[in-house]
Amino acid sequence: MRETPMTAACWRGNEKIVQLLIDKGCDVTQADGMGETPMTAACDGGNEKIVQLLIDKGCDVTQTNGMRETPLTAACRGGNEKIVQLLIDKGCDVTQADGMKQTPMTAACRGEHEKIVQLLIDKGCDVTQTNGCDVTQAVGTKRTPLTAACWGDNEKIVQLLIDKGCDVTLADGTLDTPMTAACGRGNEKIVQLLIDKGCDVTQTVGTKRTPLTAACWGDNEKIVQLLIDKGCDVTLADGTLDTPMTAACGRGNEKIVQLLIDKGCDVTKTNGMGETPLTAACRGGNEKIVQGENEKIVQLLTDKGCDVTQANGMKQTAMTAACRRGNEKIFQLLIDKGCDVTQAVGTIQTPMTAACWGDNGKIVQLLIDKGCDVTQADGMKLTPMTAACRRGNEKIVQLLIDEGCDVTQADGMGETPMTAACWGENEKIVQLLIDKGCDVTQADGCDVNQANGLKETPLIAACKGGNEKIFQLLIDKVCDVTQANGMEETPLTAACRGENEKTVQLLIDKGCDVTQADGTKQTPLTPAC
Repeated sequence: MRETPMTAACWRGNEKIVQLLIDKGCDVTQADGMGETPMTAACDGGNEKIVQLLIDKGCDVTQTNGMRETPLTAACRGGNEKIVQLLIDKGCDVTQADGMKQTPMTAACRGEHEKIVQLLIDKGCDVTQTNGCDVTQAVGTKRTPLTAACWGDNEKIVQLLIDKGCDVTLADGTLDTPMTAACGRGNEKIVQLLIDKGCDVTQTVGTKRTPLTAACWGDNEKIVQLLIDKGCDVTLADGTLDTPMTAACGRGNEKIVQLLIDKGCDVTKTNGMGETPLTAACRGGNEKIVQGENEKIVQLLTDKGCDVTQANGMKQTAMTAACRRGNEKIFQLLIDKGCDVTQAVGTIQTPMTAACWGDNGKIVQLLIDKGCDVTQADGMKLTPMTAACRRGNEKIVQLLIDEGCDVTQADGMGETPMTAACWGENEKIVQLLIDKGCDVTQADGCDVNQANGLKETPLIAACKGGNEKIFQLLIDKVCDVTQANGMEETPLTAACRGENEKTVQLLIDKGCDVTQADGTKQTPLTPAC
C-alpha cells in the first residue's frame, strides 16, 4: 500500500479521523509506502491541531520522511505560520536543509509566504550571522532564498531579502540567478527591481540560461523589450544551447518572435542542439498550439525564408513536429508550402507515425489521402499500427486496418500490435485485434501468447500495465498464465511488480504457483515487497 489511512487523514486535515486511527492503535511514526510520515503529511496539509495531536502522541518533529523532507520545510512550503511557529517552539532548526537540499527559508520563499519568511528572519535570519538562518545561504542547497523568491513571484519577499543583504547576482545550485529566475517567471516588477539593484542583464558566466532566453520562455514581451533595450544580444545561445528565437518559437509567443526578427534575428539559425525555429514552433509547448493559434508564427517564419523540408539536428522536420503535436492548421499550412508528407529519409519519424503518436485521426486521414504508406516503419523502426496501438486510439487503429494494415505484422523492433495495445491499456483495441485474427491456435495469426521481438508477451504487458479488463480478455482467449516472456519473467512476478492486487489474485485463482521463481530466480514475493 502506498498511502496509509493515517498519512491520508493527516494530509487531508481530518482531525477526527486521525484521532480515531490513533485510538485504534495506529503508529503515528510509521511512514507509508511513499515514505511519507504522518507528521510531514500534517505539516504539508496545514492543520495545526493535527500537528499538535501528533506531537502529544510522541512524534519527533525533526524526523524526515522518505523523501528526506523535514516537517519544518513541509510546513514552510504548506504556508501555515502557526505550524511553523509550533515546530520552532519544539526545537526545529530553522537553518537545517532537508535531504532535497531545501531550507525552510527557500521553501517559504518559493511558496510566496511572506509572513513565514519574516518569522524565520525573526528567529535568527541575520545576514551577518554565519551560523544562523542566513538568507544569503547557498551552500548545501539547490536554490538561494532570493532565486526561490523570484520564482515564487512575490516582489515583497524579494525586496525584503534584498534589504537583508542578499546578493542579486549570485547563481544558485541550479545555475539560476535571481535575474534569470524572474525573467523565466515573467514578473516585470521583480526584473525592474533587480536591474535597479545593479543586476547585469547580459550576465552569462556561471549561469545555465541567459536572462533573454529565460524571458522568451517566460512569455512576457515587456521583459524581452526591456532586456533588449538594456543591451542583450538577441542571437546569443545560453548554457543549455538554446537561443532567444528557438525559445520564443517553442513557447509560442508571436509578438516576441516578431520583436526578435525586428532586432535582426536569423530565423534559419539552429540552436546548439540543432533545433530550428520552425520545428520549435511546430512542436512548441504552449497551450496556444493546442488551440490552433500558433500557425501565425509558422506563417511568419516561412514568409521569412524558413525551409519547410529541413530536418533539425534531432532529425525532426516541421511536418513530423506538427503531426506529433496534432495541429491540423499548421499541418495544412506546411502542405500548402510544399511539404512532402511521404518524406522519411533523414528523419527519425515519418509524418504518419508521428501523427499516430499525436493522437489526431483527422491528420492521419489527411496523410492517407495524400498518399502515405500506412505500413512503412520510421527511423525508430516503429510502424503506424504499433504507434496507434501504444497510444491507445481505437479510431486510428480501425482507420489503419481499413487501409490494409496487417494486425499481425511486428514493427522493426519486433513489437507486435497486440503487445503494443496491451501496453496502451485500451481493451477495445485488444478486442479489435483479436477479432481481426488473434487466434491462439493459429501460428501465423496475431497470437496472444506470442512474444514480440522485445521478448514481451501480451499477457505480461497487460500484467505490468495493470488493466484488469485486458488481462481477463486474454485469459478468456486461453492465454497461458504460467508462460514466461523472453526475459524469463512470469505473469505473476510482473503483476506483483505492477502492484495490481486483483490481477495477482486472478493469476493465483488460475493456478499460478506463488512460490515459483522465474528465470531470474526471483519469486513473486520479492517484487511484491
